[in-house]
Amino acid sequence: RSKNRIRKVTPDGRITTVAGNGFADYGGDGGPAIDAALNFPAGLAVDLAGNLYIADRNNHRVRRVDPEGVITTFAGDGVAGFSGDGGPATEASLNLPSGLTVDAQGNLYIADRSNNRVRKVDAGGVISTVAGKGLPDFSGDFGPAIDAHLKYPFGIALDAAGNLYIADRGNNRVRRVDPHGTITTFAGDGTHSFSGDYGPASQASLAYPTGVAVDRAGNLYIADRNNNRVRRVDGQGVITTFMGTGETEYNGDNEIAVETHLHLPFALATRPDGEELLVVDRNHFRVRGVRLDGGRVLTVAGNGRSLFKGDGGPGRGATLGAPSGIVIDSRGHLLFAEKVHNRIRELSPDGLVGTYAGTSTQGNEGDGGRAIDATLYMPSEMAIDGSDNLYFVSRQGSGWVVRRIDRQGVISRFAGNGLQGREGDGGPALAASFYAISDIAVDGAGNVYITDLINRNIRRVGADGIIREVAGEKAFSSFGEEVHINGIVIDREGAIYFSDSGSSKVRKIDPQGNITTVGGNGEFADSGDGGPAIEAGIRSPGGLALSPGGDLYIAEAGTSRIRRIDAAGTITTVAGTGEAGFSGDGGPADRARIKSPHRMVFDREGNLFFTDRDNHRIRRIDTRGIITTVAGHGNFGWLQDGLEVRIMIQDFP
Repeated sequence: RSKNRIRKVTPDGRITTVAGNGFADYGGDGGPAIDAALNFPAGLAVDLAGNLYIADRNNHRVRRVDPEGVITTFAGDGVAGFSGDGGPATEASLNLPSGLTVDAQGNLYIADRSNNRVRKVDAGGVISTVAGKGLPDFSGDFGPAIDAHLKYPFGIALDAAGNLYIADRGNNRVRRVDPHGTITTFAGDGTHSFSGDYGPASQASLAYPTGVAVDRAGNLYIADRNNNRVRRVDGQGVITTFMGTGETEYNGDNEIAVETHLHLPFALATRPDGEELLVVDRNHFRVRGVRLDGGRVLTVAGNGRSLFKGDGGPGRGATLGAPSGIVIDSRGHLLFAEKVHNRIRELSPDGLVGTYAGTSTQGNEGDGGRAIDATLYMPSEMAIDGSDNLYFVSRQGSGWVVRRIDRQGVISRFAGNGLQGREGDGGPALAASFYAISDIAVDGAGNVYITDLINRNIRRVGADGIIREVAGEKAFSSFGEEVHINGIVIDREGAIYFSDSGSSKVRKIDPQGNITTVGGNGEFADSGDGGPAIEAGIRSPGGLALSPGGDLYIAEAGTSRIRRIDAAGTITTVAGTGEAGFSGDGGPADRARIKSPHRMVFDREGNLFFTDRDNHRIRRIDTRGIITTVAGHGNFGWLQDGLEVRIMIQDFP
């Protein structure tokens, strides 16, 4: 799912990709499936003619791959919603379709998850609802399935008699729809818990069941996800645990399925020969096979390791979490800080994404060792010098620090003692205090500049490691305005440009220390495009960047725009319509929607890259003004459904 691919394991154990190019997108219909873009694919089904059906979840479609490998859209118009019953399936609206199954007559059933329905596409391509009224609730047993309430149905399966089984996940039940359309609860009492083995399945407790499968003997298997078990209901309706102990730590393949640990088992299938049940052991990153005649467990695919949310694949297939600072090194690699994921990642010139620093564990450990093995604490702003030493801002305790990663990949603390304050000028940068570092920059001589939003100053760390104030409250007192330094950039002559979000202006400090305003009239408004920048309204100026030609670019997070001040002092909008959102890839940047643009950097050719932070993307504006996404997609990956998160509770007095 997170790799946006469908993969196949042959009976001799060889794995290949059969659909998906790794990008989280929609495209490729009419061409080879392996070149097509999918977006978080979920359920799969295969019909008797060998067509593969894919629940292309976040595209709100079902795609079909024919035996020749050509992909088309089979159901769904791409709009998240509910419509189209009684008409062509391709003109109907689905909402996060997640489970699929197909019968012998070629009818495809779709668990239309967020519509709280199960729908059917018949052999003529007409779509209809077979279960669910659309509201997430529980009702309707012993009546028509189309009048019943389901709650986020997921996996679905058919038995030989034509009964449809639905993993009614949100209701902690498995429901059954008989061939006459009557619905009943087959397993689960609605309680999110574990109980009931060796008793009636309808009186047992399940916990978010997500998958169902039926064997040749008519036994139903249930992926009892949050109980970390696979349960089985026999022909007499008695439920037992077939696989799993409830413990999550991986204990290897086992001769006995019931003694094998699972971690969030997610999906199930039976082999056509009826001899083996396949289990997606989701958080062990494996597919496991269980012999039905003896319970022996073998790993079919997966080595237990997961590439981090797209690492090793194309940038547009990676899941990003609030990308913040961004720089380019001498090799042309784009480095960006992922504040939420506690990592720094890199995008190579050939478009592949990987992790540059951090393990995703939050912390400040690892100094003196490899950055890839270190813990980072919400890395944000970044700068890089001419020797490829990377500097980044991080939290530590109640204060802030700057850490450095050298060209060899060794990490160390560069500035800051982790305490809040303003002390330390004239001494070692490592002993200095900061209140809230808002940005950093490096000049041509390798001096590192650090801005502090609360201290309202700019400080410089020289080659000797000593920190000194460059400008502060004394220098800014003549403004008669409260200064809040947000972004900073240094030009080739050593002039400092900084954005002042307090006064809604952009200012310049020349090498002689003279301070002037280069943009903004002080009004908290958007105005003035096409005229002098100093007469324009600039609202919420943030990150700054200088183009190879010397034009100054301003990221306005609050107004979802990027603006430019050219050499003549004229201001224009180069990206964003002013309406926060995501749109426009492949077209002019000034007609695209962006959301909270944060930091920017230019490559040697003059292409502008920026962190489109609240869209969780890295986007590029080329020299023609065309905008595209180079990394990330709309699926924010920190709290993906089903993954574990850390929760801390403080009992305050």
